[in-house]
This record gives sequence, C-alpha cells and structure tokens, in this order.
Amino acid sequence: MGGMSRKNIVFREILYRALELGESYMTQKSIAETCKVSLDTVNKVVRTLDKFYGVEKKPMGFRVINVQKVLTYWACTRDLHKDICFATYTPNPVKKIESEMPPGSIFTAFSGYTRRIGEIRSYTEVYVYGDPREIEAKFPKKETRKPNLIVLEKDHHIEKVSRDGAAPLAQIYVDLWQIGSQEAEKLLVDLDNALRLRREEALKEIVEKIRGR
Repeated sequence: MGGMSRKNIVFREILYRALELGESYMTQKSIAETCKVSLDTVNKVVRTLDKFYGVEKKPMGFRVINVQKVLTYWACTRDLHKDICFATYTPNPVKKIESEMPPGSIFTAFSGYTRRIGEIRSYTEVYVYGDPREIEAKFPKKETRKPNLIVLEKDHHIEKVSRDGAAPLAQIYVDLWQIGSQEAEKLLVDLDNALRLRREEALKEIVEKIRGR
C-alpha cells in the first residue's frame, strides 16, 4: 500500500466515525474491513489507545471514551512529511491553484478548512492529496523558492471519508498540527472549538433520545 501507513488509516477511520458519524462503539473487524488492513493492525492501535483511556476495550469491540486524546495522539505521532510526494512553488494565488487541481484531488490543511469550516482571511500554501504526475504536469517543479503547493500521496481510504473535495475533519486537524506554522496554529484553535461543539451537539441528541423513550 502506497501513501499513508495502515496505522494512520485506522486512526482516520476511528476519528471519522467518532467525529462525523457520531459513533462511539466500534468493532475491530469493521474497522479492518473498511480500511482494508489486517485485524492485527487494528488491534495494535486499539491497545495503544486503551493504555491512556482514549478508548475502552470491550469483549466484542471498543468504545471511544475520549476523542480528544485519540485526536491529539494521532496529531503527535503522524509524520506528514513522509507522505509528501511532490512540492513546488507557483506564483499563482491560492484560489487559482485550487481551481486548477485535477478531478479527484482532496484538499487538506488550509484549503480543506475553508471547505469544511469556513473561509480564511488569508493563507499562502495549498496542501492536497492527489496524483503527483497530473499535478506536476500543470505546475512544473521549481526549487528557487519555498514550495507553496504540497502534494500528499492519496490512498484508497481517504476518498471514502472525504466530502466536497475536502479531507475529513480529523485529517485536516492533524495535518495543520503537523504543519505547525503560526497560520496553522490559529486555525487549530478555531477547529478545536468547532469539534467541541459537534461533540456537545451529538451528546445532546443522545440524551434527548434516551428521555424520549
């Protein structure tokens, strides 16, 4: 499997279910089947998360009990730079760069944030999961200046969990965390707030369903 490691794909799926589908209980088997990885890979991730009470192991599966811990652990351990397959500089404005991406490209970081959360006043870099050959054909490699178009290798799973041409929220979060610039840090604060509101709304829905029984 090229691109992102199997372990990182498992983290992405767990967080996608928890943050965007509102699921807390999951089975290792369903994660393995969806991610097309071995059960052993999923079990290793679950054991790690269970150690610091990010998840709680159950007889037939596991429950996410602290999604923030899971998200923070993935942000700390993911290595975004390993997944960079092409980078170049282009003088074009970011909106023009984004508009010229090949079909099927999936935006993350700043560009992903604008599509999933809201417009950003200004940003200077475009991070995208896509085909490096197709993108290089449109934006030839230039090494005279710091790259502002960074292409990350796309895997089979990210297409399933993305929408509106943007990566899932957890992926955008950890990619911004890994970028670590001042621009990225500011967005992380806003994204933290947005994710917290999502969790509060999901909890409110659960309580209302229980009361309505």
